[in-house]
Amino acid sequence: MPHTLLVFHGFTMNGEAMRRALEPLAKRLEPKVQLVCLNAPHTCSSATVERMYHGSSAASLSPPHLCWWNASEDGLDYQGWPETRDLVREALDRYAPVSVLGFSQGGILAAAVAALARAGQLPPIHSAVLIAGRKPRAALLQAAFVEPIGVPSLHVWGERDTLTGQYCEELVGCFSATEREVARWPGGHLVPARGPAFEAIVRFVLEHP
Repeated sequence: MPHTLLVFHGFTMNGEAMRRALEPLAKRLEPKVQLVCLNAPHTCSSATVERMYHGSSAASLSPPHLCWWNASEDGLDYQGWPETRDLVREALDRYAPVSVLGFSQGGILAAAVAALARAGQLPPIHSAVLIAGRKPRAALLQAAFVEPIGVPSLHVWGERDTLTGQYCEELVGCFSATEREVARWPGGHLVPARGPAFEAIVRFVLEHP
């Protein structure tokens, strides 16, 4: 039975869009590791999507535009978190044994899942790949980040990432110094599809079945 890499997409994305972004990775990992790209349970408003892409050269993705939660203005409240937590818990049970990979908002979610799994509040995971992620700001998640998270982790971000790049180092510090790895790459707020950082993801996932 193959190991499962449970994938959490970014804000305004969906599982299908994330699967397309990870196609080069899937080709390298399958059939040893199966990628399961979940859909977040909440739909972004049209105004949110417009704000997200305003002034950006990136083409807007096809709907549905989904999110794992909507953060309050100060970031301390993740509205919709209980539904996301329950969806993830069910998936962790269904696809076990599981590792997780998250991008952007999905990277924040993957960090939260690793912390809560280590604390025994979610089913266990084998490892976590955190791409362009940051430490969760929600008040209800802070207790899970008091101690270093003893889960093997790979932290990936682009040197030209102006959205979350400045926060990635802080997230690295939340994980055990003996079990974490870092792979920077020259790109922006994207998932690397080739090069050393991409190869680091392939190696890390295959080494932590």
